Amino acid sequence: MQETNFPTYVFATVNPAQANKVIAELKQNSNIELVAPVTGRYDLVLRLKQAPQDQVYKWVQNIRQIQGVQSTITTMGFNGFTNGKLQNQLPLGISLFNTSSTFDSVISQLKNFPGLVEAWTTPGQSDILALWQAKTTDEIVKTAVEKLQTLHGISRSETLLASSLFIHA
Repeated sequence: MQETNFPTYVFATVNPAQANKVIAELKQNSNIELVAPVTGRYDLVLRLKQAPQDQVYKWVQNIRQIQGVQSTITTMGFNGFTNGKLQNQLPLGISLFNTSSTFDSVISQLKNFPGLVEAWTTPGQSDILALWQAKTTDEIVKTAVEKLQTLHGISRSETLLASSLFIHA
């Protein structure tokens, strides 16, 4: 299903001593749909609510000003799909892909993967961003390690894991 509203994701690194305070502040921000503490090169992944680009820019500036936020990288999804809604009680995997074939080809292959919630082409460091959920983080790791390798056209992948997440209703 083609979406007309595209998501914005913010990947943040945070001072470890201030992580709990930063997360608590972000959870209070109604402009943020998703707050997920993750393992990997980032500490948090955020998804912002749909808004005009100038508003998104202001929101990201506000996030960067939170004491304890050290750096952010922002990306918007473009062509992609959703297979359902994220659920608070399930672990989350966020996979970042670089491709060696067309984006559409990889997106098309992802549509049939178990646990895939959404996937988007993105400009910047990664070509595609995909969100997964499963009953356990082990299931996400198994999918990331075993099944993603069967995709044609992936030149590099990285999966961030969140054992808990917060979704604004």
